Amino acid sequence: MHRNYLCTIVNRYRTDSRYLTTDMEATMLDRLQGIMSGYRDEAKPAVAQKGKVQARRVFNNEKVTDHHAIIPTEEQLHLADLSPDERKLYDLIVRRFLALFYPAYQYEVVHASFEVEGETLSARETNILEIGFKKVLGKDEDDTATQSLGHLEKGKSYNVGQVTVNKKMTEPPLRLSESDILSKMEKFGLGTPATRAEIIERLISSEVVERQNGRLYSTRKGKQLLDLVNDELTSPELTAKWEKELEEIARGKGDPKAFKKRIREQTSLLVSEIKKSDKTYRAHNMTGSKCPECGEFMKERKTKEGRILVCSSPECSFRKHKDPKLSQRRCPQCHKRMEIHNGKAGAYFQCRRCNVVEKAEDKKKKDVTKREERKLKEKYAPSQENFGTSLGDLLKAALEDKE
Repeated sequence: MHRNYLCTIVNRYRTDSRYLTTDMEATMLDRLQGIMSGYRDEAKPAVAQKGKVQARRVFNNEKVTDHHAIIPTEEQLHLADLSPDERKLYDLIVRRFLALFYPAYQYEVVHASFEVEGETLSARETNILEIGFKKVLGKDEDDTATQSLGHLEKGKSYNVGQVTVNKKMTEPPLRLSESDILSKMEKFGLGTPATRAEIIERLISSEVVERQNGRLYSTRKGKQLLDLVNDELTSPELTAKWEKELEEIARGKGDPKAFKKRIREQTSLLVSEIKKSDKTYRAHNMTGSKCPECGEFMKERKTKEGRILVCSSPECSFRKHKDPKLSQRRCPQCHKRMEIHNGKAGAYFQCRRCNVVEKAEDKKKKDVTKREERKLKEKYAPSQENFGTSLGDLLKAALEDKE
């Protein structure tokens, strides 16, 4: 029987909770024994301590809302049954779970100040005293670094060997990445773990922000939007307040009718302020070409398949590619996505940058994976007496039974 060792923890639970209920403390040893086959060295010290959790604050019924934190179950682990992606996810969960049974991470920071010719120079050094729970997190920690400041004495004079002055221009702070945005959304209580990434994608698809080299930038449309709407709508506090009130209603501590009334009144006020404003919105991506179906001007949009032209009229659905359609095929030289075209000899891929052309072969039938083969065996061999029979024999027997 095929077991899903990620169990229901990922499919059923979508939570950012970091706490467990107190009754789960009695199950810690069983969970440790369940993962011993894949994490023997890491789990052995915890098992020797009878599954005693060092981070006791993790057990808090008051902090557990819809779901507790994601941890392994008591199911016996068989890593061979996991795909590479499942194994990475499982490893991430298990190592955070194992960290509960290890002592705290301890370090010291040494800070030294020197007076040199009327100038103050400073140096800072971090020394690890106890690696603690970071030993099982799978991250390399430089705990063998030599201490260079620990031998210094306060008030003693030292010779300056060499001084180098680096002149640099002041640079603006980096734009926020998706990880930065997700962290800030969590800080302000915006959205849920299941919806935060979707919110960012919606902002990108609506063209108010765009990705550039892993960072998010406001578009001209986004900047206009920030200038047009009320200041209250650009602040995360308003949404965080609504989210908190909705959570109180879900717990039975809030009044849904009063909340709806306040929302309607506040929304009406915000909309009326925008309507009375003398500011106007001008489409940033309007082109000079007209729609061949209704005659309205076309807008240019950037998509994963390249730039497209869409009709600006909401009633018209006409659209066409401005650039050739991009395929998933990568150029063998520059590794950029190649264009796909239809010629007299059929479809072909082309990279204009490298002048590389490749013919589009017919898609080969995908081979059956080990997981799919196992599921087919379970389907056509429900009884244990056929255990070990090849998939071909099972399908042949099933066909004969059907006839």
